[in-house]
Amino acid sequence: MVSIPAGSFLMGNSGIGDDKKYSMHREHPRHSVTLSAYSIGKYEVTRGHYRAFINTGGYSTQSYWSADGWDWKIAKKLTEPALWAAKQSWKKRKSFIQTDNHPVIGVSYFEAEAFCNWAGGHLPTEAQWERAARWDSTAKYANVYPWGDVWDVEKCNNQYDHNSAGGGYEAVQTAPVGSYPAGASPCGCQDMAGNVWEWCKDWYGDKYYSESPASDPQGPASGLSRILRGGSYQYIYVDNYSRCASRNANAGPYSYSNDYGFRLVR
Repeated sequence: MVSIPAGSFLMGNSGIGDDKKYSMHREHPRHSVTLSAYSIGKYEVTRGHYRAFINTGGYSTQSYWSADGWDWKIAKKLTEPALWAAKQSWKKRKSFIQTDNHPVIGVSYFEAEAFCNWAGGHLPTEAQWERAARWDSTAKYANVYPWGDVWDVEKCNNQYDHNSAGGGYEAVQTAPVGSYPAGASPCGCQDMAGNVWEWCKDWYGDKYYSESPASDPQGPASGLSRILRGGSYQYIYVDNYSRCASRNANAGPYSYSNDYGFRLVR
């Protein structure tokens, strides 16, 4: 876990470089947010972490799950996430083996939420995620990408980088967490761009940035989609979706994909 001290940061589209180039209305207005102190996972939750959750009754203990999540799990008769098998075969890749150091994928919001309850934490709010992804507390500056303002194809797992951890150029697969240390955020978090989209606690609200409280915003009270952040390994326009301001608002809490994962906050 990485400790984030209490304080304020600037959230939303910075209007600089690729933020300006790819600006979307849901990233505006830029606004100041004050957060209480918290800790966030340095890495995305791995298959090894998630295996411990499964093996200690994660899918059979109702107290870890929300009411909606439990009903959904029972209806689907789930005992593990989708795509849990170690051997996977995806686009542009015949097959590869997911190790316990790869991020867990195929998890819905409900499953990510249950894991976090089991682990004594919760999913990050959008504000907590974005603060950890981009804010340089020394310079009082919000980077466009975790490492700075200029896109660098080799600093995160995407289909154009050459790092063998992600399969090399145009090999579309996840990489073990921490495989791109040069892409760390100012606070030291790894893989906050590329690799897998990360679930956040918030419901999506189209106008929420204009209405959110100045301190510890939690997102709208209800909605249709939960927020995902950080981009993933498989997007063509990876520089756009890997921006720290980018918000994926297209996933209901029951959705899962081979590029959906999460990290823990306490």
